[in-house]
Amino acid sequence: MKSTRLKTRIAGTAAAVAVLGGASLAMAPGAAAKANLISIERAQLHGDVLSVTVKYSCDTGLKWQLVSKMTKVEKGKETKSVATGAVAADKIICDFNDRVLTVKLRPTKGSHFVKGDQVKVTANYVAPGEKDDERPIAVITTKL
Repeated sequence: MKSTRLKTRIAGTAAAVAVLGGASLAMAPGAAAKANLISIERAQLHGDVLSVTVKYSCDTGLKWQLVSKMTKVEKGKETKSVATGAVAADKIICDFNDRVLTVKLRPTKGSHFVKGDQVKVTANYVAPGEKDDERPIAVITTKL
């Protein structure tokens, strides 16, 4: 009979440890599980200035710059209108909080954007000095 009581106590202790462990994970700060995120809030053209407003969040201690690219969606044209911009790593605050910033874009030579253009906008984190935006975190298609 004693072995049954011992087995019951061991099983009860294991269950209590599992419940307490789950409770401690549930009460841990939500920021600890947060990923590096970017969402594009809007793309705009004011006069001849292109900009993209993004909401971002990144892990504490990371040193990235945020890059954005706007491409005019035109069917049947070989040359594309493209504008790019970046926010320097020292202007990006990585502390798990959601933050909003505006990225000013510069059109490449020969590019032309007007109100009403359909554009594809991307945003990504890259190492300082890089411009690579091959696999962006955020992508939207919208009208200026």
